[in-house]
Amino acid sequence: MGGTDDVTIDSRVEEMRAAPVTIADERVGVNDAVAAVLTRWVGSMPALYTVLAVFTVYMALAVWGPLRHVDPYPFPFLLFLNNVTQLVLCLVILVGQRVLSGAADRRSVQTYENAEAIFNQVADLQAHLDRQDRVLSRGLSLLETTEHPWIERHRVQNPPQAADQAVGVNGRIAAWLTVKLGSVWGFYLALGSQAVWILLAETGIQRIDPYPFAFMSFLSTLAQLVFMIVIMVGQDVLGRTGDRRSQQTYLDAQAILHECRRMEARLDAQDRVLDSLTGYVTAQVTELLAQAVHETRERLEHQARVHAAMTTGEVPPDAHALRGWDQLPERQRASHRVQARRIGENLAAIGCFMVPAFDPEQSAALTDTEVRALACLEYQRWITDRIARRAAEPPGPEDHDDAEPLPWDELPDAARIRHLQAARRIPVVVQHAGFQVLRGM
Repeated sequence: MGGTDDVTIDSRVEEMRAAPVTIADERVGVNDAVAAVLTRWVGSMPALYTVLAVFTVYMALAVWGPLRHVDPYPFPFLLFLNNVTQLVLCLVILVGQRVLSGAADRRSVQTYENAEAIFNQVADLQAHLDRQDRVLSRGLSLLETTEHPWIERHRVQNPPQAADQAVGVNGRIAAWLTVKLGSVWGFYLALGSQAVWILLAETGIQRIDPYPFAFMSFLSTLAQLVFMIVIMVGQDVLGRTGDRRSQQTYLDAQAILHECRRMEARLDAQDRVLDSLTGYVTAQVTELLAQAVHETRERLEHQARVHAAMTTGEVPPDAHALRGWDQLPERQRASHRVQARRIGENLAAIGCFMVPAFDPEQSAALTDTEVRALACLEYQRWITDRIARRAAEPPGPEDHDDAEPLPWDELPDAARIRHLQAARRIPVVVQHAGFQVLRGM
C-alpha cells in the first residue's frame, strides 16, 4: 500500500492504543468523587463488619446497659436508623448503577470504534491482496470470496447503549427514575430531609411525627420498596444491553476470524504462484550467472593465453578460441551452476545482495576484507562439495589429486590468489548477468 494508506492505518492503530475505559473515568467532579468514596467504602467487607458490630453493641446496651431507658426492645430508634440507612444505601446503589452504565456505554463505543478500525484495515489489506492476485495471475483473482455479512451491518448501526433499551412509556419512566435517583444529589436530598425531619421534631416545630418518628420510618420503608424495584428495572436494562454488546462482540470476532481465514487462503494461493515463479526465476538467474561465470573465466584464460603467446612467440592452436556455453561438457556446466547458486548466499553472508541492474553508480564496491570473506566461504564450500563427491562417486579421469585439501588458514598465499581473484570478480560476473551488487542497510 502507498504512503497515505500507511499513515491512515498508523493513525487507526494509535487510536486503538488509547487507554481502555474504566469506571474511574466516569467519576469526575466533587459529587462523583463523593459517590466513588461511598460506593467503595459501603461495598466492602469492613463496612459489613462495622454495621454488624454497631448493631450488636447498640442492642446489648439497650437491653442490659444505659440505653434500655432510651430505646428499649423492640428498639424503635434503631429501627428508624436502620430504615434511614437502607434508604441511603439504595440511593448509593443507584449511583453506582448509573456509573457502571455510563462506563459500559463508553466501553461499547470504544469497542465499536476499534472493530470499525480493524474492519477498515482488513478491507485495505484485502484490496491490496486482490491487486497482487491480479498481478500474479494476469488479471484473474486467485480466490473468489466475499466479506463477512456482519461487516456491512456493523457499519450502518450504532453501538448498543443502555438508553436504547428504554422503549415504550414504562421503559422511559424507568430510565428517567434511574437517571434522577441515581445521582449524588438524590443522596444529599434523602440524607438532608431525614436530618431536618428529626430536627423539626426535636425542636417541637412539627408534632405529627414525634420520636421515634414512626411516620418517617414508614416513608423510608416505602421509598426503599420503590427504589428496590427501580434498581431491579435498571439491572434488567443493563442485562439486556450487556446481551446486545456480547452478541455484537461475538459477531465482530467471527467477522475478523472470517477475514483472517480469507487472507490466509489468499496468501496460500499466492504462495503457490510465487513458488512457481520463484523456481522459474531462480533457475533462469542461476543459468545466467553460470554462463557469466564461464564467460568471465574463459575471457580471462583467453587473455592469459594471448599474453603468453605474445611473450613467448609461440601461438597455441586455441589461443584465439573462446569456448561457448554449449560447447562445455555437462559436468562442467553443472559445476558452474553450483558456483552460481552460491553467489547470492555468499553475498548475503557479508551483508550484500544482488538485484536486477538499475543504476550502476549505486553498485557496492567490495572491500579487501569482504573479498577475503567471500574467498574463504567459497573455498570452504568447495572443500565440502569435493569431500561429499568423493564419498558418493569414484574418482574421474580429471581427478589427479587424491590428497585432502588444506583448510583456508593453512593454505599458502600463492594458492589463495586464485580464490581471491575469483571473489573479486563476483561484481563483474553479476553485472555480466544483468544484475548489480548492493550493500544492505
